[in-house]
Amino acid sequence: MKMHVTRFGDYYDRHLAPCDLASHFITVIYNMHEMHVPDFEFTEIRLIAEMLERRKLSAAAARLGLSQSAASHALARLRKRFGDPLFTRSAGDFQPTPYGERLGLAAREALDVLVAGVASNRPFDPRTTTRRFTLYANDVGQMVFLPRLLAFLKKEAPGATVRTSPIPLENPGAAMVSGDVDAAAGFFDNLTTGFRQSLLFRERYVCAVRANHPKFRTGMTLEAFKASEHAMADSTGMAHAVIDRFLAKQRIQRNVALRVPGFHVLPMIIANSDLLAVIPSRLAEAFVSHVPIKVLPLPISIPPFDIRIYWHERYHHDPALCWFRTTFIKLFRAK
Repeated sequence: MKMHVTRFGDYYDRHLAPCDLASHFITVIYNMHEMHVPDFEFTEIRLIAEMLERRKLSAAAARLGLSQSAASHALARLRKRFGDPLFTRSAGDFQPTPYGERLGLAAREALDVLVAGVASNRPFDPRTTTRRFTLYANDVGQMVFLPRLLAFLKKEAPGATVRTSPIPLENPGAAMVSGDVDAAAGFFDNLTTGFRQSLLFRERYVCAVRANHPKFRTGMTLEAFKASEHAMADSTGMAHAVIDRFLAKQRIQRNVALRVPGFHVLPMIIANSDLLAVIPSRLAEAFVSHVPIKVLPLPISIPPFDIRIYWHERYHHDPALCWFRTTFIKLFRAK
């Protein structure tokens, strides 16, 4: 059936100053309350919208499952309530008054918003989604997680995309509460109240040196570790700050010759120098077959740390994010 006016915004573009459609309708309801008008029934909202679209009382009544008499009485109540005819007879159908048209368009868009809200909780279909998933992950996490995750999405959710977001030093949870970031993967000690988490795996530290390093031909020794120049990544706000704390307990101080912002460049630097680096084991595994480095154990015992996926309670039941978290856990949880 042909619509006489397609959308409330079109009317406002022609007749009124721009406004928010839902806000307009809410304002109408609020003002009714202030004027001590009886409650506005859902059927009456639907009747206004259907009358604007169909221009016939009998057709609107049939659409709502009402008798024509019941629809006529409801329209009479609305006319009295608003002090406006809303719809007047003209050549076999009903034509809206200017106020009736504005109210009808607001009712239609309000109903559309409600229907969209109800539909938003339908089961998630990864094969048809075009959703972008946003993830907190540091440089090591990106190297460990993204290749396998993207390969999986290409096969199972080809329209989905991924964005990694820089991790702020202060209050990383704010973007997760707002929904700007969907999940965080790594080590976070500041995602507690209001957040859920699931263990993926336990990570440990290893030493990396170039394959033919003269000080480590026979393996790792404490003396060689202390005598070597070190390359390290700044560990502000990350689990890797524990390295120096444990070394300090053993009265070991690293001779740091190079500092870089992230871990991901260290294996390539190590392969072409006499520097030593303490790095997460999965980063070493990712590089050992591509660059000439040797992976050795630390000369002292440093406890492993937990890598987890975190999400906010607000989105625990969101179908798309439930699927994404379940996928992430299946891909990366240690067997």
